[in-house]
Amino acid sequence: MKISKDVFGSSCIKNIYSFLNLKMPRKVSLREETLYKRIMNINNVNSLNKKQKIWLTDRYLTYQYLSKIPYGNYNIVKNLIKLEIQNIKLIKEYKDLKSDKIISLKQAYNLYKKVMKFQEGIYKISKGDFYNEDSIRTIIASISFIFNMSKNKKQYEKDAFKEMQFAFWQTVIEVGDKYADFPISANFLQHSLKENPENISITNGDIVETIKKDDNFKKIIKRIVEEKGKDRNQFEFDSNDYVNHEYDWAFTDTDLYYALHLVELKVSALKENDKWNLKIKIHDTYDFSKAKNLLQYYSDTDSILKSLISSSLYNLAAFSNFSNVMKIYEIDIIFSMNY
Repeated sequence: MKISKDVFGSSCIKNIYSFLNLKMPRKVSLREETLYKRIMNINNVNSLNKKQKIWLTDRYLTYQYLSKIPYGNYNIVKNLIKLEIQNIKLIKEYKDLKSDKIISLKQAYNLYKKVMKFQEGIYKISKGDFYNEDSIRTIIASISFIFNMSKNKKQYEKDAFKEMQFAFWQTVIEVGDKYADFPISANFLQHSLKENPENISITNGDIVETIKKDDNFKKIIKRIVEEKGKDRNQFEFDSNDYVNHEYDWAFTDTDLYYALHLVELKVSALKENDKWNLKIKIHDTYDFSKAKNLLQYYSDTDSILKSLISSSLYNLAAFSNFSNVMKIYEIDIIFSMNY
């Protein structure tokens, strides 16, 4: 805001009246001065000069925008704004408004607009409104700004965007099972959002049974047993021993695929009565530190849409790892099976 004949444009002042839920005069020439008077009445102040009216309006609007933002903590700057509003008559120069140096009206308004855009994207996600590529791109565009910390260097923005990232991932978790059938991925993601997640060890249950039924897992076990167990009664296999990635593989099941990436596989095998008793250990570091395009792994399947969603989520998760919203932890899955 600045000192001029007309501080507000017509559309701007309409938006302010609407935002503050105030009745706007029909006569255009009365709208600006009426706004000043209304805000003065709300704050129980009077007898202000033109500059002080503008400064009061500036700080009051900034306070209201910050109060509408549910992410981040603005208590310190809001308390300072409140104090300046109470003492607005004592303000003689614009530079005396210390709170403006922390966050200007324009910055507060821009942050408010971003939050509204973000919440629209979150709403669409919560309703499962992502069944075509255009919808996905619109949703990603509406939330992607919160993952770009380099362009948002103000501490109040960083704090807000970290909380918005957390809110985003909570929404992803809530809808993951309902719309994408990814309960394992959702559980691992939820664990990563804890303040200090402990490492996970799994020895039974649905995850183990899902792994045992996975087509690619069965193929890699068959290959290992046939190659390493030939003319032998026992063997040890460790995928870490193969620096040229001769035994790289990925789960067929999409939930397992996105929950466990770049896993290490160990097999301890003993043959008895022509049957192999296998002790399996699958290890993964839950870490999205490197963004990538998962779509390439599904380019020749009928899962393009689902992989596009997951690819975008993976890359956003890489930024949440960097922001320390998601935490890195270790996963060990240990079980026995016969072959």
